[in-house]
Amino acid sequence: MKVLIHKVDLDTATVGFLLDVKESDEIIVVKDRAPVSLLMDKNTLCIEVGGSGLVEFNNFDHHDPEKYFPPAAKQAYEVIGKKDPFLQRLVEYVSCVDEGSFFMPLIPFPSLSNVFSGMLIVERTPVRQLLEGIKILRQVVSCGLDPFSSMPSLPEWKLYIEAKKKNAEKLKNSLYSVQIFRSTKGLLVGFLESEAIGGISALYGLGCEIGILFNPCYGEPAIRKFTIASKKTKLVNLLKYFDNIEPGWGGRETIIGSPRNGTKLKIEEVIDIVLSNL
Repeated sequence: MKVLIHKVDLDTATVGFLLDVKESDEIIVVKDRAPVSLLMDKNTLCIEVGGSGLVEFNNFDHHDPEKYFPPAAKQAYEVIGKKDPFLQRLVEYVSCVDEGSFFMPLIPFPSLSNVFSGMLIVERTPVRQLLEGIKILRQVVSCGLDPFSSMPSLPEWKLYIEAKKKNAEKLKNSLYSVQIFRSTKGLLVGFLESEAIGGISALYGLGCEIGILFNPCYGEPAIRKFTIASKKTKLVNLLKYFDNIEPGWGGRETIIGSPRNGTKLKIEEVIDIVLSNL
């Protein structure tokens, strides 16, 4: 099977797990969206590389700024038609993480998301991240682990858990540089520059209603990346302002980001657009 991916996250890996992606499959990493010819090819599995909602063409994405679609994992679960209470609970957990749900309970470290985030730090290429992520999910299911509970420190996961701990310390140290602003409409906006995972959640923890995260060295090969997110405020209208000066910004209702191949915008430009239009 031919599989197209871009950036790997828990939602992406869960689609791969549900649709039984294997190491022997032809896994291709695209820079942005998949070509239309492949999006329309039912024999090609496209995971979060375009074709939002077109599950009949084997596309699983939900990043259409004009229309809401559920997380890719939910779409895949519906397609396989397997009514399994445990798988359904796993998909619900992944969806809560992906959408930053208010209904997510406080889970003692390490959560499944913590283990997965640690894996993303250790494994540097998208193909390995996808395969190792699928392996983590298979182990969760085979061991009957409740995804809404703390995960055990399995031998296979120790390296990932340690990486996540070090990342948490790195994030904590970077919080001293947080800048707080008030938008035109009085919203509390936080800005953080950090290479650590979890910056947006940290800004929420400081009381920010909108978080702007800048990673100057994201991924491999490294790019400059902005992520702007909120739990309540709709951000999709900001896309027109960003696209006017730098095409390629995208996202969905409450989370948007710079182009997948990186951004050239200055920090001050991004902050100004957010503060002036919200």
